[in-house]
Amino acid sequence: MLLLLAWLLLLAVGPWPPAGADTTPGPAVPPAGRPLFGPGLDWAEDSAAAYQERLGLAPSLYEQRVAYPLDPESTTFLEQMVEQVAPQGAVALLSLEPSVALGDLDQADAAALAETLSRLHAEHGTTFLLRFAPEMNGTWYSWGQQPRAYVSAFRELAGVVHASAPEARLVWSPVYGAGYPYGAAYGDVDPDRTRDVTALDTDADGRLDGDDDPYGPYWPGAEAVDWVGLTLFHFGIDRGREDNALDPSSGGTPGEDERSIGFETDVAPRAGAFRARMVEQFGYDGTRRREPFYERFAEAYERPLLVETGAVWLPDAAGDPELRIKRAWWRQVLAADEEYPLLRGISWLEQRRPEAEVQGRTVDWRATRLPRLATAFAEDLTGEVTLGPVTSAPTGDQPGAAAERDGDIAPAVRPDPAAGGLVAAWWALTVMLLLALLVSRLRPGWSWPGHDAPDTTGRDERLDVLRGILLVVLVAAHLEALTATSGPVSRLMGVTTGPEAFVLLSGVVLAMGHGPLVARVGALSAAGRWWRRGAALWFTAVATTLVVLGVSYLPGARTSGVTTWAATGAGVDLYTGAASLLEYPPPWPAVRDLFLLGTGPWPLAMLGLLVVLSLAAPAVLWLLGRGLWWLALLLSWGLFTWGTVTAPDWTVGQYESAYPPLVWQVVFVHGLVLGHHRTVLARAWASPAGRAGFLASVVALATALTVAWTAPGGPALLLHLWGGDALGAGRLLSVLLVGLVAVAVLSAAWTPVRRGVARVLVPVGRAGLLVLVLHVLLLVVVDTVATGTGTTAPGAWWATVVLPTVALVLLVVLAPGLVRRTVAR
Repeated sequence: MLLLLAWLLLLAVGPWPPAGADTTPGPAVPPAGRPLFGPGLDWAEDSAAAYQERLGLAPSLYEQRVAYPLDPESTTFLEQMVEQVAPQGAVALLSLEPSVALGDLDQADAAALAETLSRLHAEHGTTFLLRFAPEMNGTWYSWGQQPRAYVSAFRELAGVVHASAPEARLVWSPVYGAGYPYGAAYGDVDPDRTRDVTALDTDADGRLDGDDDPYGPYWPGAEAVDWVGLTLFHFGIDRGREDNALDPSSGGTPGEDERSIGFETDVAPRAGAFRARMVEQFGYDGTRRREPFYERFAEAYERPLLVETGAVWLPDAAGDPELRIKRAWWRQVLAADEEYPLLRGISWLEQRRPEAEVQGRTVDWRATRLPRLATAFAEDLTGEVTLGPVTSAPTGDQPGAAAERDGDIAPAVRPDPAAGGLVAAWWALTVMLLLALLVSRLRPGWSWPGHDAPDTTGRDERLDVLRGILLVVLVAAHLEALTATSGPVSRLMGVTTGPEAFVLLSGVVLAMGHGPLVARVGALSAAGRWWRRGAALWFTAVATTLVVLGVSYLPGARTSGVTTWAATGAGVDLYTGAASLLEYPPPWPAVRDLFLLGTGPWPLAMLGLLVVLSLAAPAVLWLLGRGLWWLALLLSWGLFTWGTVTAPDWTVGQYESAYPPLVWQVVFVHGLVLGHHRTVLARAWASPAGRAGFLASVVALATALTVAWTAPGGPALLLHLWGGDALGAGRLLSVLLVGLVAVAVLSAAWTPVRRGVARVLVPVGRAGLLVLVLHVLLLVVVDTVATGTGTTAPGAWWATVVLPTVALVLLVVLAPGLVRRTVAR
């Protein structure tokens, strides 16, 4: 009950004119032959200074994805980006990604954006290119294929920006039309969406198919558009697709019968491959002549053209070498302005991320991933593009001036609120530890009854409580991702995140049970037990995948919420080709993807990681049993370094991109070491010197974070170490210290905890695996109900308040029954 009240309190607090004359120059338009150039960085893991250092050149633009309308978090990220690019005098290319329905955007949202851009321009001299809802003709974004709503929203934004923020220019930027209308073959985030077929059916044949115009219905008009843009990637040779027409009259079921044979990847582009796209010849069947995008929109309206591009390279895949693939492509792009003089901007995707076009595998787009790549890229860029500075970077005497270009990660002129949340969380952790020490001294009778005292079932109930907390938070976080919101849970995870804690706790529990198990059955049988545990996790993941596939065929059921990962904006269909599993015999690629966990609901992606770790655990436990804990840690950190640097992608498993085993094993191994030495740690905690040392360490870290937060460049450094998707040093440190503090608090106040929240959390923690499975089905039910009632708009009160609360209540009600009916895990 206490937990539910705290959750409700958090929910209550919640997450943190016509166009006038335009006479002020906006972003610099370079002369023909010298387009602006820059990267689209993963700003959570990279920085402008780091990119400039790798490339050896200063780009003239940088791209960042920004949630729109602006909220405190997206405003902070925007400010940090500007503070980084301003010293290099680069244009800020902002891809504005709607976080609400297009029809819910209004002039107030546009005015808030324009005001922010004007302020940042005044402080830093930065100018902006605004790609509003890019790739709107695709199916992989929530704003896709809604032409009337899109055109209306674009015009409204353009009117306000043109009148109030002349330092910004609007970019209309669809994706290249081959494969249109795309569908599930390219990753449809919402196959059940009702499309505006009337507006999209440009040839008036009553269906939406490849004969319809992929661009025209989305054109907002020349008065609203300052630049035109086009997304043009080299994936490889497209081997075709089956039934990609998004039309019920064709006999297929949208989202289920649209399948892609896929691309032949890691193949260098042929000569003229980029030009083939510019003349609208690549990827079409050749039966219909299409007027090229460049002629229709750039030449016809005399608008500069911005191209977002990159070349696919799949790590560790057979095929042409990475340098050959990427250099062949970027040389064609860089030479294109000779024939297409209105090509005035090039944005190269400098990220590593999964892509639906290659069955959800992780693609490394980066042209500066390795020094030899960066050197070759810099040589080809020199003399072909406009490099920075192109805007008026403020000097050191101006207000808000950025630091000199001396390699600082991110010049800062004010304490950053996102990093401030991290600092506040660490001080709160310090206070919790102090309270635990005080309680253990004033109320010794409340303490945990012994260093290793289990309950009558052989379980450590403290760990069950922690697992229960993690499961509750996990379900709430997945509901936030399902509804595309950024609510209380996402803001509470600045100190550590659920995945690390799950992996660490798994290692601790496994090590605690290993010694007694070996004493009973022997080392070999104990190893077999852990391997069977991995097999059970694998079977659970496969079975759940098939259950979700079966549910997708029920009338009215909506499963795309768990079969498509779209929380980050880039929709990836995780069930590509899964429908063919129902064929007889099922094709081997589909079976292979199922068995290797390449197909499955995203909420269970971590099970694949736990399968791999369970198989490797006996080897680590063997080292620990012989006192070689130092060797286990040394090997673990060596693998972590190798995995971080090389980022291998060996299988089709979803966990490869979300939780790379070589990287994440370091958390699991530390959990094994902690669990194996739990008695030593308990004795250290019981001693005054041990408690004082632990407290001093936590206080010292909180103090260091506070100093860094207020120092120039410090906030960005903190967010780099603690934020993003990669497992950084800050997150590793956090999960270890937070885990120790959590156990200390539970040990000091165990009696009131056992009488209170433990009654709710222990059953949840003990039914962990079954709760994980059922919460996937719960997400399907919630998404189906929300869709049927029309309450799926991101940020809606119903989605952000009622859904998490209902999920928590269901967990609390169902967990005791689950424990009684299943074997405690």
